[in-house]
Amino acid sequence: MTNTFALKLIGLIAGLLLPVWAAGQTPSGAADQNRAAQYFLGSQDQVLMAVNIWGFVNKPGQYMVPYDTDLISLLSYAGGPREEAKIKSIKVVRPAKNVHQQPDQVITVDVKKFLESGRAAEIPVLKPGDTVVVSGTRYYFVSKFFEFAVRIAALIQVWALVEYYTENR
Repeated sequence: MTNTFALKLIGLIAGLLLPVWAAGQTPSGAADQNRAAQYFLGSQDQVLMAVNIWGFVNKPGQYMVPYDTDLISLLSYAGGPREEAKIKSIKVVRPAKNVHQQPDQVITVDVKKFLESGRAAEIPVLKPGDTVVVSGTRYYFVSKFFEFAVRIAALIQVWALVEYYTENR
């Protein structure tokens, strides 16, 4: 009976200590021990990866998309570009695989040219961790400036009317 108790005690201690010991071990040749998984399994057993889309799209954010998703598909997942989006120069920022090797890569894509020509070779396939940035057109920023200027002018006009009626009572 004591042998069984001793074996259960040893098993319990080993079960508690083994994960702690294994967590401190580094497999030989592992470059990034703290690196999270880059791929996930979808509901239909397809491989998914996380990519980001920022800027002038209808639903910006992080998306879990199937492996081999291209830029056009991601734009579609995000609800498409907004009306004021500059689709002639969409940027895909691809992080470096290793901080000691190559720097981050920035790919500029002319989606308008693709829509006119239909050549799929002009559209890059996304990789895990890519960030797509869709900027706004100059027209958008100019219109925002004038919108701001009109609001300031309205405030100045209200101030001038208050001054005028205060002095002419």
